[in-house]
Amino acid sequence: MGLNRKKFAVLDLTHGGIPIAKSLVAAGNKVVGIDVYGTIEPNILLELEETHGIPCSKTPLSASEFDILVAPVHLDSAYPMLIEARAQGKRVFSHHEIVREILKSDSRLSGIKTVEVTGVKAKTSTASLLADMLSRQFEVVLHTSRGLEYWKAGTSSLIHRGLSITPGSILVAIEKVFEAGFRPEIFIFEISIGGTGTADFGILTTLLPDYGIANNTALASEAKLQLVRQAKSGSTLLINVGAEKALKTAKMSQAKV
Repeated sequence: MGLNRKKFAVLDLTHGGIPIAKSLVAAGNKVVGIDVYGTIEPNILLELEETHGIPCSKTPLSASEFDILVAPVHLDSAYPMLIEARAQGKRVFSHHEIVREILKSDSRLSGIKTVEVTGVKAKTSTASLLADMLSRQFEVVLHTSRGLEYWKAGTSSLIHRGLSITPGSILVAIEKVFEAGFRPEIFIFEISIGGTGTADFGILTTLLPDYGIANNTALASEAKLQLVRQAKSGSTLLINVGAEKALKTAKMSQAKV
């Protein structure tokens, strides 16, 4: 998908929509932000418009005004803009999917291996143990709910604290790493509710206990299976043997399991 000269509506600025909107504008698109939950402070909305050219609305707009909508997997499917988009046959990207497209066009990541870790439990511990092991031979940057860390020879140092593990936060993490002057050989990202599909190595820890998302119109396990369904050709998946649904889905994957 060409990320330029299109008009996007980015829904949900609270959970990682802001860095997505900024990245889409930087790629040459027109973007409007939708503050679905009304939680973004007025000064931040003003800065988005005045500094980045991203006007924002706290109420739904007409989907017909946009080429593409971007919405998180957990957003209620009955949100008015999503209903209208489906009726009009418009493309709706999840936050995970649009981050994949943004990352694919980032030439700075060339030659750097990436690992994505998702699941219900043990995401942070799994990602951290892997960073420790890999750092014995490689320079690693780890992004988890604990913070953004640089790992080398089994020792970590903090780059930044305070980011979430939404897909959009990956974009912020990468910027902060390069701004700090690091160029790791491996990125490890803990991601909530799925994967972007850009990883060379994807890890699914658990799918249970399952729970409802999108106002209980979908299951979190289905969203997490994005890690499997969107895995790129030639990548490798490590799946918990107890996650039977994921193992069944992986039979149709382009990745090695």
